[in-house]
Amino acid sequence: MKVNTEELSSVERLLTVEIPAAEVKKTLDKIYKAIKRQAKIRGFRPGKAPRSVLEKYYGDRAASEAVESLIGDSYADALKEADVNPIAQPEFDFEPPEEGKDFIYKITLDILPEFELDPKEYKGLELKEPDMEVTDDIVNERLDSLRERQSVLIPLEEERPSATGDVVVVNYESYLEGEKVDGGQAENVEVELGKGSVQEEIEVALVKVKPGDIVEATVSYDENVSDPKLQGKDVVFKLFVKELKVKVLPELDDDFARSVSPEFENLETLKERIKTDLEDSYQDQKDSALRSQIMDQIRDLGEFDVPKSLVREEAGRMVESLKNQLRQSGMDPDKANLDHAKMVEDFSGSAENKVRSGIVLGKISDIEKVEVEDSDIDAEMEKLSRRIGQPAKAIKEMHIKNNMMDSLKARLTEEKTLQALKADAIIKKADPSELAKELEEKAKATQSANETDE
Repeated sequence: MKVNTEELSSVERLLTVEIPAAEVKKTLDKIYKAIKRQAKIRGFRPGKAPRSVLEKYYGDRAASEAVESLIGDSYADALKEADVNPIAQPEFDFEPPEEGKDFIYKITLDILPEFELDPKEYKGLELKEPDMEVTDDIVNERLDSLRERQSVLIPLEEERPSATGDVVVVNYESYLEGEKVDGGQAENVEVELGKGSVQEEIEVALVKVKPGDIVEATVSYDENVSDPKLQGKDVVFKLFVKELKVKVLPELDDDFARSVSPEFENLETLKERIKTDLEDSYQDQKDSALRSQIMDQIRDLGEFDVPKSLVREEAGRMVESLKNQLRQSGMDPDKANLDHAKMVEDFSGSAENKVRSGIVLGKISDIEKVEVEDSDIDAEMEKLSRRIGQPAKAIKEMHIKNNMMDSLKARLTEEKTLQALKADAIIKKADPSELAKELEEKAKATQSANETDE
């Protein structure tokens, strides 16, 4: 076997592999021998058809199996001889093998770029962290939300007008320019006053009403309303008050905690779980904000070419992610006549930025000698256990069974590298909403720059 390596770019290689004709003959002979034992051809007893006849009926199959065998047996050795390690699925080019001729195939592959990086460039990054802390008030808000889920509505016994917090049961009709709106009627609609679940004009009209009352509310719709018939129009709602109800919440005690889940022995254990879950959620949000800033700041460190195959793969993942979001929102992307190739092209700029940042982060991991220890894996399994409610041991066994440990270690290596960068960074607290707006504006500016470059 001969291997010739051509450097197409700093990150792209073309390997030309030549396999001697004798090896091709040996492979084809073996394949046809197996075919001969199984072939059923009219006029010939099983196993007696001559090679020329087999080639006529099974030539394409034999060629396909020969390609698979010849490339499969030589590919790893070719990479070793060329001293290259592809970072994505290579592209193969070949003509069908023929007996008496060498089999030649070409491999186009991408490799990681080699570049220098001075630690001074990534140490001391200036970052902003959302100022988020779990307080007793926030825990109590979550408890109130849980109580809301278990609340019951009972008829209002005292004779008084409706007030904030009451639930008004109404039948209504809507009118546009004096005519009934098609589909604009409903019965037994429950409106909780002060909840903001309906238009403000309707809520205001339902304050201080009693059963049997009929009130009207005029709602002015802007141009953004989904129904084009209502855009920029005033709609009159006639509301017939059928009943007033009050919401009764369960007592905040140990029995309530056990009603949420049998795993909570008392109210205190429920509070502890809420606090832990909130702390994990807040930490995820902090990590996400810091990660976004770090990846943005390290993106342009080092000079290197970005492998095109990684950009294509990342753009493809972005497209699939968008399609999944559409499916979750109730839209079928397969029926939306989306141009997949055009979408991949549209995402290529963002994908290249993400790949470039990832390559720099990987280089920093190497420089800082970041390694994942068993304790890191165990800690991650415990975190997943709390999140999905399964034993950590079972989650680990599932990762091993499904060959997911390598990807897990890669993710943990990335996270540890980010933690190392944060440890050396200058971090200031920032208002969460203002920081989110700032990061969103930066993301839009980057996207706009990508589109301009394209």
